[in-house]
Amino acid sequence: MILAKTIFVITIFVVIFSISNADFLYNVSKVNGLGRTLDGVGGLSGGGCVTRLLQDYGIRSYSEIMDYLFLPGFGASLHILKVEIGGDVQSTDGTEPSHMHTADDENYERGYEWMTMVEAKRRNPNIILYALSWGFPSWVGEGTKSPWTNSTVRYTMNWLLGAKKYYSLDIDYIGIWNERNWDKGYTLTLKAAIAAAGLKTKIVGHDSWWDFCKTLARDPEWSAAVDVIGAHYVGSSIPQECAALNKIQWSSEDMSLGYDTGSLCWARSLNQNYVRANLTATIAWDLLNSFYDGLPWSGVGILRANEPWSGHYQIGRLLWVTAHWGQFTKVGWSFLRHGSGVGLLDNGGSYVSLTDPNGQQLTMIIETMDRDSSQCAHSSTVYYTTTNQTATFQLDNSFSHITQLYVFFTDLNILDVNQAFTYKGIITLNDGKFTLQLPVGVLYTISTINGTKGTYEAPPSQPFPLPYADDFDKYRISSEAAYFSDQTGSWEIVDTATVRGKVMRQMVPETTINWCDEAQYPYSIIGNFTWKQPLNVTVDVMIEKSGTAFVALGVSQGGCGTGSRGIVFSVNTTNKGSWQITESTKLTNPVASDSYSIVAGTWYTLTLVVLQDHSIGYINGNAVGRCELSASSYSGWAAIGSSYDYVQFDNFRLQSPNYIL
Repeated sequence: MILAKTIFVITIFVVIFSISNADFLYNVSKVNGLGRTLDGVGGLSGGGCVTRLLQDYGIRSYSEIMDYLFLPGFGASLHILKVEIGGDVQSTDGTEPSHMHTADDENYERGYEWMTMVEAKRRNPNIILYALSWGFPSWVGEGTKSPWTNSTVRYTMNWLLGAKKYYSLDIDYIGIWNERNWDKGYTLTLKAAIAAAGLKTKIVGHDSWWDFCKTLARDPEWSAAVDVIGAHYVGSSIPQECAALNKIQWSSEDMSLGYDTGSLCWARSLNQNYVRANLTATIAWDLLNSFYDGLPWSGVGILRANEPWSGHYQIGRLLWVTAHWGQFTKVGWSFLRHGSGVGLLDNGGSYVSLTDPNGQQLTMIIETMDRDSSQCAHSSTVYYTTTNQTATFQLDNSFSHITQLYVFFTDLNILDVNQAFTYKGIITLNDGKFTLQLPVGVLYTISTINGTKGTYEAPPSQPFPLPYADDFDKYRISSEAAYFSDQTGSWEIVDTATVRGKVMRQMVPETTINWCDEAQYPYSIIGNFTWKQPLNVTVDVMIEKSGTAFVALGVSQGGCGTGSRGIVFSVNTTNKGSWQITESTKLTNPVASDSYSIVAGTWYTLTLVVLQDHSIGYINGNAVGRCELSASSYSGWAAIGSSYDYVQFDNFRLQSPNYIL
């Protein structure tokens, strides 16, 4: 670990003459009271498998990445970790496994959110934990496709209690259903169940857009059950009907831009979400870009870590923008009042000031982002212009005990991440005044607290390793095999208690209460979406009772949708069995097919060889079919897949063809 800092002292003596159009004075005071309480800056691990590849990193790189995100005083120093409650549903870039695939199933070792929360909490015991569902297993609907049942309350409560029982995690906040409709009866019943269980978890309603405030305003009982209003992509604004509720209000999902390019949006939003809308928490989607390139929203995150095979990861300016807040404030600090340390700068931009509960510490964050260059995804702010300006800040006698302030600076006009979050020394105050030259596109933190730009040296980038093989025996039960990213359905390691040992099993027996369109057949991808070359993929499959199993190459699409283009070789047990080759994971319109005895409970080895001008399918080493689909026309990941049935997979192998037929 390298703590990078160049120390020098700036002593500023300011003489104020007249305040011209380019020179403005701003007062900083707590004499007239304080503003709202800071609830924090956070990141969202969820909304589609965005942290999927992180769990496959080696210990060293994994630890470094988590330090960058959560270790106080090192990197981003996040205050809030929001996670998805896995529901076996596609939620943008993949599916996260449920703790209850079926009504009689309960397992708290599935998925990677548990480890993410535990490791974040280990680094920062005070971190706020917040959970939300994107979808649900079908069984909670009790025969419907609606989650508003007592079964869903049981499902959610089991997750909260499981977090506490198995991981000693107290979940501070729980949401309802991401960006979908919500239900009064469910909210009230969940609230009562939380209280009856002795938990202190608060309810956030309802992780969507602002339009639900009118409903709460008309229904005091429903409103009373909601502790925090959480809206998405707010554009630093709030409707009057929401402000009138007089509740804690958050931007509970925001940003959605690249780990470097999103830095301008993030710098503006963190400040202006409070200055313009009194929002006391802002949470970035997503926590980190730890999913395959080629999936929707590639590159989005506070940092980038999608090469677990190499250990490589990348830090962008967005992480250091987060550090401007995370390292110098704490949950429970108070904003100063608007006009007394919080406000808009006269020539564009904004400033906020916060103090600790004892009023001894002070942190000021000043940004001058250009409005058009700093828009976030899915939202836009009110129109304003920003020009170069000079600002003088006057601390009054309520801060007379403060004689010096540390200065950290980022010029977001400079693309070099090494120039971000630069320590600029110490301001020695003269009569409580200091002056800053503020060109467009800069970010300052001025604080009584010192910060640190912690750094590690990441391993070099390497392509996905070929040849690649996995017999699944090295994994713990209920985990996911390395590098596979489920796009529909859910795969996990099970022990067959036979000579075959551990295998990977598709665990979702029916379609879900989904968040978005899902593929007709579950599939899981692996590799590189740019592969357009001859390849050979082999896997052993066993259909337990009935259904379909397949392998594929050139799979070009993941995320929401009904399937992907690709070269797919499948077998099924229907009418005593058959095989087919199709050009989609929808398994429609086969280009080659024939009958073949496929018996439930029997293992078969499927091989798909894709060459430059044709493809061949093999069963148990015997060529059964050939077609003209070829590597010259298809590019994408390798994949395995099945029907919504229990299907086992073993001995996965991926390589360049060593023979041509």
